[in-house]
Amino acid sequence: MKTIRIFLILAILFSGCTRDKSPKPDFTFAFLTDIHITPDRNAPEGFQQAIDTVNALKPDFVLTGGDLIMDALGQTRGRADSLYQLYLEMAKGFQVPVYNTVGNHELFAFYTHNIDTTDVDYGDRMYRRYIGDPWYSFDHKGWHFISLKSIEQTPTRRYQGEINPEQLEWLKQDLAAVDSLTPIIVTVHIPLITVYDQWKHGGTYTNSPVSVITNGKEVMDLLRTRNIRLILQGHQHYLEDLVVDGVHVITGGAVSAGWWQGPLGTLKEGFVMVKIFGQEIDWEYIEYRKE
Repeated sequence: MKTIRIFLILAILFSGCTRDKSPKPDFTFAFLTDIHITPDRNAPEGFQQAIDTVNALKPDFVLTGGDLIMDALGQTRGRADSLYQLYLEMAKGFQVPVYNTVGNHELFAFYTHNIDTTDVDYGDRMYRRYIGDPWYSFDHKGWHFISLKSIEQTPTRRYQGEINPEQLEWLKQDLAAVDSLTPIIVTVHIPLITVYDQWKHGGTYTNSPVSVITNGKEVMDLLRTRNIRLILQGHQHYLEDLVVDGVHVITGGAVSAGWWQGPLGTLKEGFVMVKIFGQEIDWEYIEYRKE
């Protein structure tokens, strides 16, 4: 029988696996999602605390899960530029490489109807200018990492969870070049799979297009052709670990918790530390915020 373990909002540090741990992992990395940097709300001070905590833990690298900045969706170009610049300046404080994932709040002018869709910075073009490719892959110590852009525009200039056709074709080619035994980790912002809304509203509740990737089955069908071990996602500002057929799907809480206005429910500001042992993972939610 398949088992699903769900770890929802908790106000403690805990581990997502109970097996006997090796004394030393093959490598570790930090997953920081929903940072939402902004010059107000004491966000720079909070983000600096997160950076200092990560540096003290000495991971091999940092992965982010999107929503790096508070918002570019409905802001002026100047405001969006300043937020990107603030994020990049502060991220220089990490003492290890940082691999970013794009979130919906990085997409410029989706909500700003006086800025045309052909604008040089529209949508993910500002992200590309400041951060880089919105989807890519890299390898580390025998593991293959894939970062995907999980947001597309709707006809009414809103957003929904989706992996676009260009990306799907790229993903097919990327996976084709990966050995079937190589373990794979995927990062997205909007979740591929989540049950939190069913937890809140009941098992028959249907996730909305802004809460999950609408063509997630197509994406998962591709990933299941290879040795997918872990999916890391954000967007929801809660902590969840689904384990299905040995694959973890972790929604990683939020560095900003309640958008820098304190805990969201009982979930405090934090990030996920991942430890790799062979082809297995352990993880912890690290509450970094100093009162």
